[in-house]
Amino acid sequence: MANSRGQKRRGGNANPNHRKLVAVVCSLLGLLAAGFSFVIQEYGGQGFVPTWNQLYDWLDVSDEAPDPQIIASGETSVTFLDVGQGDSVLLCQDDNFCLIDAGTTDSAEGLISDLRACGVEELDYVVMTHPHADHIGGMPDVLETFPTGMLILPDLTEYDEESAGLERTLDAAAENGVPMYVALDGDTFALGSGTLTVLQAGETPENPDQEIDANNLSLCLRYTAGGFAFVDTGDAEQEVERQLVNRYGDDLKANLLKAAHHGSSTSNTEEFLSAVSPDIVVASCGLNNDYGHPHAEVVDRIQAIGAEFYRTDYDGTVTVVYDSNGIQVHCTSDSEVQDPAA
Repeated sequence: MANSRGQKRRGGNANPNHRKLVAVVCSLLGLLAAGFSFVIQEYGGQGFVPTWNQLYDWLDVSDEAPDPQIIASGETSVTFLDVGQGDSVLLCQDDNFCLIDAGTTDSAEGLISDLRACGVEELDYVVMTHPHADHIGGMPDVLETFPTGMLILPDLTEYDEESAGLERTLDAAAENGVPMYVALDGDTFALGSGTLTVLQAGETPENPDQEIDANNLSLCLRYTAGGFAFVDTGDAEQEVERQLVNRYGDDLKANLLKAAHHGSSTSNTEEFLSAVSPDIVVASCGLNNDYGHPHAEVVDRIQAIGAEFYRTDYDGTVTVVYDSNGIQVHCTSDSEVQDPAA
Protein backbone atom coordinates (compact mmCIF):
# COMPACT_ATOMS: atom_id res chain seq x y z
CA MET A 1 0.00 0.00 0.00
CA ALA A 2 1.36 3.42 -0.89
CA ASN A 3 2.30 5.71 1.96
CA SER A 4 0.19 8.79 2.56
CA ARG A 5 1.95 12.14 2.90
CA GLY A 6 5.28 10.43 3.60
CA GLN A 7 4.05 8.70 6.79
CA LYS A 8 5.83 5.51 7.83
CA ARG A 9 4.15 2.17 7.36
CA ARG A 10 2.95 0.30 10.44
CA GLY A 11 5.82 -1.61 11.96
CA GLY A 12 8.36 0.98 10.79
CA ASN A 13 10.70 2.99 12.98
CA ALA A 14 8.10 5.44 14.31
CA ASN A 15 9.13 7.35 17.40
CA PRO A 16 7.74 5.39 20.40
CA ASN A 17 7.09 8.66 22.21
CA HIS A 18 4.76 9.67 19.38
CA ARG A 19 2.83 6.43 19.79
CA LYS A 20 2.53 7.05 23.53
CA LEU A 21 1.28 10.57 22.90
CA VAL A 22 -1.34 9.34 20.43
CA ALA A 23 -2.50 6.70 22.90
CA VAL A 24 -2.86 9.29 25.68
CA VAL A 25 -4.78 11.70 23.43
CA CYS A 26 -7.14 8.93 22.29
CA SER A 27 -7.75 7.91 25.90
CA LEU A 28 -8.53 11.49 26.90
CA LEU A 29 -10.93 11.90 23.99
CA GLY A 30 -12.65 8.65 24.97
CA LEU A 31 -13.04 9.87 28.56
CA LEU A 32 -14.43 13.20 27.38
CA ALA A 33 -16.95 11.47 25.12
CA ALA A 34 -18.03 9.13 27.91
CA GLY A 35 -18.38 12.04 30.32
CA PHE A 36 -20.38 14.06 27.80
CA SER A 37 -22.70 11.09 27.16
CA PHE A 38 -23.23 10.61 30.91
CA VAL A 39 -24.14 14.27 31.41
CA ILE A 40 -26.68 14.19 28.55
CA GLN A 41 -28.15 10.89 29.75
CA GLU A 42 -28.46 11.90 33.40
CA TYR A 43 -29.18 15.64 33.22
CA GLY A 44 -30.57 16.25 29.71
CA GLY A 45 -33.47 18.68 29.79
CA GLN A 46 -32.40 20.21 33.12
CA GLY A 47 -31.16 23.78 33.12
CA PHE A 48 -28.83 24.43 30.21
CA VAL A 49 -28.13 20.73 29.50
CA PRO A 50 -29.82 19.67 26.23
CA THR A 51 -31.55 16.35 25.67
CA TRP A 52 -30.22 14.04 22.95
CA ASN A 53 -33.18 14.98 20.74
CA GLN A 54 -32.45 18.70 21.15
CA LEU A 55 -28.80 18.08 20.34
CA TYR A 56 -29.72 16.11 17.21
CA ASP A 57 -32.05 18.94 16.13
CA TRP A 58 -29.35 21.60 16.66
CA LEU A 59 -26.83 19.57 14.66
CA ASP A 60 -29.43 18.60 12.03
CA VAL A 61 -28.69 14.92 12.63
CA SER A 62 -31.40 12.30 12.17
CA ASP A 63 -32.14 10.33 15.34
CA GLU A 64 -33.71 6.94 14.73
CA ALA A 65 -32.97 5.57 18.20
CA PRO A 66 -35.77 5.11 20.75
CA ASP A 67 -36.12 7.76 23.44
CA PRO A 68 -35.60 6.38 26.98
CA GLN A 69 -37.73 9.16 28.44
CA ILE A 70 -40.67 8.06 26.29
CA ILE A 71 -40.18 4.41 27.28
CA ALA A 72 -40.08 5.34 30.97
CA SER A 73 -42.99 7.78 30.72
CA GLY A 74 -45.77 5.21 31.11
CA GLU A 75 -46.55 2.27 33.33
CA THR A 76 -45.85 -0.18 30.51
CA SER A 77 -44.21 0.22 27.12
CA VAL A 78 -43.79 -2.07 24.12
CA THR A 79 -41.12 -1.03 21.61
CA PHE A 80 -41.03 -2.57 18.14
CA LEU A 81 -37.40 -2.04 17.21
CA ASP A 82 -36.66 -1.33 13.57
CA VAL A 83 -34.44 -4.28 12.60
CA GLY A 84 -35.34 -4.38 8.92
CA GLN A 85 -36.97 -7.58 7.69
CA GLY A 86 -36.99 -9.21 11.10
CA ASP A 87 -38.56 -9.06 14.54
CA SER A 88 -37.42 -7.61 17.85
CA VAL A 89 -39.79 -6.36 20.55
CA LEU A 90 -38.81 -4.85 23.90
CA LEU A 91 -41.22 -4.98 26.84
CA CYS A 92 -40.62 -2.56 29.71
CA GLN A 93 -42.50 -2.49 32.98
CA ASP A 94 -41.25 -0.93 36.24
CA ASP A 95 -37.74 -0.68 34.75
CA ASN A 96 -37.75 -4.41 34.03
CA PHE A 97 -37.05 -5.53 30.48
CA CYS A 98 -37.89 -8.52 28.30
CA LEU A 99 -36.64 -8.82 24.71
CA ILE A 100 -38.72 -10.96 22.35
CA ASP A 101 -36.56 -11.97 19.35
CA ALA A 102 -33.47 -10.13 18.15
CA GLY A 103 -33.64 -9.36 14.44
CA THR A 104 -31.07 -10.33 11.85
CA THR A 105 -27.30 -10.67 11.98
CA ASP A 106 -26.97 -7.49 9.91
CA SER A 107 -29.10 -5.54 12.39
CA ALA A 108 -27.24 -6.79 15.50
CA GLU A 109 -25.00 -3.75 15.97
CA GLY A 110 -27.92 -1.34 15.60
CA LEU A 111 -30.04 -3.46 17.93
CA ILE A 112 -27.42 -3.30 20.69
CA SER A 113 -27.18 0.46 20.24
CA ASP A 114 -30.98 0.84 20.36
CA LEU A 115 -31.30 -1.30 23.49
CA ARG A 116 -28.73 0.90 25.22
CA ALA A 117 -30.64 3.96 24.02
CA CYS A 118 -33.77 2.45 25.59
CA GLY A 119 -32.00 2.43 28.95
CA VAL A 120 -31.40 -1.32 29.04
CA GLU A 121 -28.55 -2.37 31.29
CA GLU A 122 -29.76 -5.91 31.87
CA LEU A 123 -32.60 -8.10 30.64
CA ASP A 124 -34.88 -10.18 32.83
CA TYR A 125 -35.71 -12.41 29.87
CA VAL A 126 -34.78 -12.95 26.26
CA VAL A 127 -37.42 -14.92 24.37
CA MET A 128 -36.78 -16.82 21.15
CA THR A 129 -40.17 -17.30 19.53
CA HIS A 130 -38.66 -19.65 16.94
CA PRO A 131 -35.18 -20.24 15.45
CA HIS A 132 -35.41 -18.45 12.08
CA ALA A 133 -32.49 -16.17 11.24
CA ASP A 134 -34.60 -13.00 11.08
CA HIS A 135 -35.60 -13.53 14.71
CA ILE A 136 -32.37 -14.76 16.31
CA GLY A 137 -29.64 -13.14 14.18
CA GLY A 138 -28.71 -10.61 16.86
CA MET A 139 -29.43 -12.85 19.85
CA PRO A 140 -25.84 -14.03 20.47
CA ASP A 141 -24.69 -10.39 20.56
CA VAL A 142 -27.49 -9.50 22.98
CA LEU A 143 -26.59 -12.36 25.33
CA GLU A 144 -22.93 -11.42 25.19
CA THR A 145 -23.62 -7.74 25.86
CA PHE A 146 -26.37 -7.65 28.50
CA PRO A 147 -26.62 -9.70 31.71
CA THR A 148 -29.73 -11.84 31.16
CA GLY A 149 -31.86 -13.63 33.73
CA MET A 150 -33.21 -16.34 31.41
CA LEU A 151 -33.34 -17.39 27.77
CA ILE A 152 -36.82 -18.77 27.02
CA LEU A 153 -36.92 -21.21 24.11
CA PRO A 154 -39.49 -23.13 22.06
CA ASP A 155 -39.30 -26.90 21.97
CA LEU A 156 -36.65 -27.60 19.33
CA THR A 157 -36.63 -31.40 19.52
CA GLU A 158 -38.41 -31.62 16.15
CA TYR A 159 -36.27 -28.89 14.56
CA ASP A 160 -33.60 -30.59 12.50
CA GLU A 161 -32.56 -27.77 10.16
CA GLU A 162 -28.91 -26.75 10.36
CA SER A 163 -28.69 -23.27 11.84
CA ALA A 164 -25.46 -21.48 12.64
CA GLY A 165 -27.49 -18.71 14.28
CA LEU A 166 -29.20 -21.13 16.64
CA GLU A 167 -25.90 -22.80 17.53
CA ARG A 168 -24.29 -19.41 18.21
CA THR A 169 -27.23 -18.36 20.39
CA LEU A 170 -27.16 -21.50 22.53
CA ASP A 171 -23.37 -21.26 22.82
CA ALA A 172 -23.59 -17.60 23.84
CA ALA A 173 -26.14 -18.44 26.53
CA ALA A 174 -23.98 -21.26 27.90
CA GLU A 175 -20.77 -19.24 27.80
CA ASN A 176 -22.37 -16.28 29.58
CA GLY A 177 -24.12 -18.34 32.22
CA VAL A 178 -27.64 -17.57 31.02
CA PRO A 179 -30.14 -20.22 32.19
CA MET A 180 -32.13 -21.75 29.33
CA TYR A 181 -35.74 -22.82 29.71
CA VAL A 182 -37.95 -24.66 27.20
CA ALA A 183 -41.40 -23.11 27.49
CA LEU A 184 -44.61 -25.08 27.99
CA ASP A 185 -48.23 -24.15 27.39
CA GLY A 186 -49.50 -21.98 30.21
CA ASP A 187 -46.11 -20.99 31.64
CA THR A 188 -46.06 -17.56 33.29
CA PHE A 189 -43.14 -15.21 33.93
CA ALA A 190 -43.28 -12.11 36.13
CA LEU A 191 -42.04 -8.89 34.56
CA GLY A 192 -42.38 -5.91 36.85
CA SER A 193 -45.96 -5.94 38.10
CA GLY A 194 -47.11 -7.68 34.92
CA THR A 195 -47.17 -11.25 33.67
CA LEU A 196 -45.91 -12.82 30.45
CA THR A 197 -47.96 -15.93 29.62
CA VAL A 198 -47.16 -18.62 27.06
CA LEU A 199 -50.56 -19.13 25.45
CA GLN A 200 -49.24 -21.95 23.32
CA ALA A 201 -45.76 -23.35 22.88
CA GLY A 202 -45.95 -24.21 19.20
CA GLU A 203 -48.53 -26.01 17.08
CA THR A 204 -50.35 -29.03 18.46
CA PRO A 205 -50.39 -31.42 15.47
CA GLU A 206 -53.60 -33.33 14.80
CA ASN A 207 -51.48 -36.20 13.46
CA PRO A 208 -48.43 -37.17 15.58
CA ASP A 209 -46.52 -37.91 12.36
CA GLN A 210 -47.31 -34.48 10.90
CA GLU A 211 -44.27 -32.39 10.02
CA ILE A 212 -44.49 -28.96 11.65
CA ASP A 213 -43.40 -25.83 9.83
CA ALA A 214 -40.74 -23.96 11.79
CA ASN A 215 -42.99 -20.87 11.85
CA ASN A 216 -45.53 -22.91 13.78
CA LEU A 217 -42.96 -23.70 16.47
CA SER A 218 -43.42 -20.07 17.50
CA LEU A 219 -44.12 -19.35 21.14
CA CYS A 220 -47.43 -17.48 21.32
CA LEU A 221 -47.29 -14.92 24.10
CA ARG A 222 -49.62 -12.56 25.95
CA TYR A 223 -48.31 -9.90 28.31
CA THR A 224 -50.69 -8.24 30.76
CA ALA A 225 -50.11 -5.43 33.26
CA GLY A 226 -52.99 -3.53 34.83
CA GLY A 227 -55.49 -2.74 32.10
CA PHE A 228 -53.04 -3.39 29.28
CA ALA A 229 -52.54 -6.54 27.19
CA PHE A 230 -50.20 -7.33 24.29
CA VAL A 231 -50.18 -10.43 22.06
CA ASP A 232 -47.15 -11.64 20.07
CA THR A 233 -47.36 -14.91 18.11
CA GLY A 234 -43.99 -14.72 16.32
CA ASP A 235 -44.41 -16.14 12.81
CA ALA A 236 -47.24 -18.53 13.72
CA GLU A 237 -49.53 -19.18 10.79
CA GLN A 238 -53.26 -19.73 10.41
CA GLU A 239 -53.24 -23.30 11.80
CA VAL A 240 -51.90 -22.02 15.12
CA GLU A 241 -54.21 -19.01 15.08
CA ARG A 242 -57.18 -21.35 14.69
CA GLN A 243 -56.00 -23.40 17.67
CA LEU A 244 -55.58 -20.25 19.76
CA VAL A 245 -59.10 -19.02 18.92
CA ASN A 246 -60.61 -22.44 19.71
CA ARG A 247 -58.68 -22.63 22.95
CA TYR A 248 -59.03 -19.09 24.33
CA GLY A 249 -61.81 -17.32 22.44
CA ASP A 250 -62.44 -13.87 23.90
CA ASP A 251 -59.60 -14.33 26.38
CA LEU A 252 -57.25 -13.44 23.51
CA LYS A 253 -58.43 -9.82 23.61
CA ALA A 254 -55.60 -7.29 23.78
CA ASN A 255 -54.95 -3.59 23.29
CA LEU A 256 -51.91 -4.30 21.13
CA LEU A 257 -51.01 -7.01 18.62
CA LYS A 258 -47.82 -7.68 16.72
CA ALA A 259 -48.89 -8.68 13.22
CA ALA A 260 -47.82 -12.30 12.85
CA HIS A 261 -45.14 -13.23 10.31
CA HIS A 262 -44.43 -9.56 9.46
CA GLY A 263 -48.00 -9.09 8.22
CA SER A 264 -48.14 -12.14 5.94
CA SER A 265 -51.45 -13.35 4.54
CA THR A 266 -50.53 -16.87 5.73
CA SER A 267 -51.33 -15.48 9.19
CA ASN A 268 -53.52 -12.68 10.58
CA THR A 269 -56.83 -14.35 9.70
CA GLU A 270 -60.10 -12.47 10.09
CA GLU A 271 -61.14 -14.91 12.83
CA PHE A 272 -57.95 -14.35 14.83
CA LEU A 273 -57.96 -10.56 14.43
CA SER A 274 -61.58 -10.48 15.52
CA ALA A 275 -60.82 -12.56 18.61
CA VAL A 276 -57.87 -10.37 19.68
CA SER A 277 -59.78 -7.20 18.71
CA PRO A 278 -56.73 -4.95 19.14
CA ASP A 279 -56.75 -1.17 19.20
CA ILE A 280 -53.28 -1.11 17.63
CA VAL A 281 -51.43 -3.50 15.32
CA VAL A 282 -47.74 -3.17 14.45
CA ALA A 283 -45.96 -5.04 11.65
CA SER A 284 -42.19 -5.43 11.79
CA CYS A 285 -40.85 -5.49 8.24
CA GLY A 286 -38.07 -4.19 6.00
CA LEU A 287 -38.51 -1.44 3.46
CA ASN A 288 -39.24 -2.83 -0.03
CA ASN A 289 -38.74 -6.38 1.24
CA ASP A 290 -38.82 -9.27 -1.23
CA TYR A 291 -41.91 -10.84 0.40
CA GLY A 292 -44.26 -7.89 -0.02
CA HIS A 293 -44.86 -7.77 3.74
CA PRO A 294 -47.22 -6.61 5.04
CA HIS A 295 -49.61 -8.03 2.47
CA ALA A 296 -52.36 -5.71 1.26
CA GLU A 297 -55.17 -8.07 2.26
CA VAL A 298 -53.84 -8.15 5.83
CA VAL A 299 -53.73 -4.36 5.98
CA ASP A 300 -57.34 -4.35 4.78
CA ARG A 301 -58.34 -6.86 7.48
CA ILE A 302 -56.67 -4.75 10.18
CA GLN A 303 -58.39 -1.61 9.00
CA ALA A 304 -61.71 -3.46 8.80
CA ILE A 305 -61.67 -4.15 12.56
CA GLY A 306 -60.96 -0.46 13.24
CA ALA A 307 -57.40 -0.90 14.55
CA GLU A 308 -54.64 1.66 14.12
CA PHE A 309 -51.87 0.17 11.96
CA TYR A 310 -48.14 0.93 12.11
CA ARG A 311 -45.19 -0.62 10.28
CA THR A 312 -41.51 -0.31 11.01
CA ASP A 313 -40.52 0.10 7.37
CA TYR A 314 -42.45 3.39 7.19
CA ASP A 315 -42.69 4.45 10.83
CA GLY A 316 -39.26 3.38 12.10
CA THR A 317 -39.08 2.10 15.67
CA VAL A 318 -42.59 2.17 17.14
CA THR A 319 -43.10 2.56 20.90
CA VAL A 320 -46.53 2.01 22.43
CA VAL A 321 -46.84 3.53 25.91
CA TYR A 322 -49.66 2.72 28.33
CA ASP A 323 -50.66 4.45 31.53
CA SER A 324 -53.88 5.23 33.40
CA ASN A 325 -54.62 7.99 30.90
CA GLY A 326 -54.61 5.60 27.94
CA ILE A 327 -52.24 4.67 25.13
CA GLN A 328 -49.90 6.76 23.01
CA VAL A 329 -47.81 5.71 20.02
CA HIS A 330 -44.40 7.22 19.24
CA CYS A 331 -42.59 6.64 15.93
CA THR A 332 -38.95 7.55 15.31
CA SER A 333 -39.47 8.27 11.63
CA ASP A 334 -41.14 11.59 12.33
CA SER A 335 -40.90 11.92 16.13
CA GLU A 336 -44.61 12.71 16.23
CA VAL A 337 -46.82 11.44 19.04
CA GLN A 338 -50.00 9.79 17.89
CA ASP A 339 -52.97 9.01 20.12
CA PRO A 340 -55.09 6.18 18.67
CA ALA A 341 -58.10 7.42 20.66
CA ALA A 342 -57.95 10.85 19.03
